Amino acid sequence: MWRIMYVKGKKVFAKVTNITPFGAFCELKNAAGLIHISEISDYYVRDIKEFVNIGDNVEVEVLDYDPVKKQVKLSYKNCRPELLKKNNSQIQETGVGFQMLSEKINSLTGK
Repeated sequence: MWRIMYVKGKKVFAKVTNITPFGAFCELKNAAGLIHISEISDYYVRDIKEFVNIGDNVEVEVLDYDPVKKQVKLSYKNCRPELLKKNNSQIQETGVGFQMLSEKINSLTGK
């Protein structure tokens, strides 16, 4: 039952039981969970309490689980698209590569 309940990618509800500077600890059925600060939002998180508070029941996504320790790694941001950065901020490739750098070095070194 444990393996079926906490499959990677599954969305579940968890109760926040403690908040530390690095994450929020949660209670799930038959397991303990952690939402690491990096899984709260893709944007800067000054204070986790701006997103969750002790006692909140929050929807989270299972990232990983350890059936021996009964511990689950959770993501808060994966259930909230507004907390995810869009991929359109990637650097556009020009196709030139290091050609311009090589030309500049050659002009400076006389090669």
